[in-house]
Amino acid sequence: MTEILRFLVNYEAWIYAILGVGGLIYLRRVLQATTEWRGASFGLEKENARYRFSISMTVLLVFIVLAAIEFFLVSFMVPNMPQSTNLATPTLDLLATPTATLPAGTPSVPTPTGVSQTEVPVDQVGCTPGVIEWLYPLEGDKLQGTVVLKGIINVPAIGFFKYEYSPVGSDAWVTIAANTATNPDKGHENELGGQWNTAQLPTGDYRLRLVVYDSQNHAFPACVINIHILSP
Repeated sequence: MTEILRFLVNYEAWIYAILGVGGLIYLRRVLQATTEWRGASFGLEKENARYRFSISMTVLLVFIVLAAIEFFLVSFMVPNMPQSTNLATPTLDLLATPTATLPAGTPSVPTPTGVSQTEVPVDQVGCTPGVIEWLYPLEGDKLQGTVVLKGIINVPAIGFFKYEYSPVGSDAWVTIAANTATNPDKGHENELGGQWNTAQLPTGDYRLRLVVYDSQNHAFPACVINIHILSP
């Protein structure tokens, strides 16, 4: 079930596009069959037109039902799933753990002014103010209950982004939410708003990371911060 939900979330736009095209095709066939049915003069012609109408209408309803199921699962079921069953990071290249190497032709992320490279904590090398960073929570924050996540992405040709958490000392990252860029030529400043229910997580130290990909599926260095989860 988890694999199916992850597929529906990651390919939501494509699924709607395919269902939309199929629905339009069969809507056109329904209209054609209706016209032929009304204009038929003989019983056999009317029977054939009625049969085509029934088949086309059935397929059209199937497309509509599938679109409704996709909307329900992605919009209501996935956000309300307990965090312990959140979608795990898939093995596809699009969601793979990012490397520290920027794609060719992409400007490197500069070190903030006044901070030397050796002074930046290891987990935060991908966080750059105004480029890729968390607005809330911040490094060392203590979180409890439902948390509103906020961040900034302002990179060229953005294609995809996600945010994840992992217990400190573990390499198993769990996806909280993911989304594709609506405008690849512009950044997504302040567009990381979302809710994270931490009530299901044990008290302890965790890492929270923001992973950004460009339109060619190349990953920028992940912006990772350390946080502490408190019991409700």
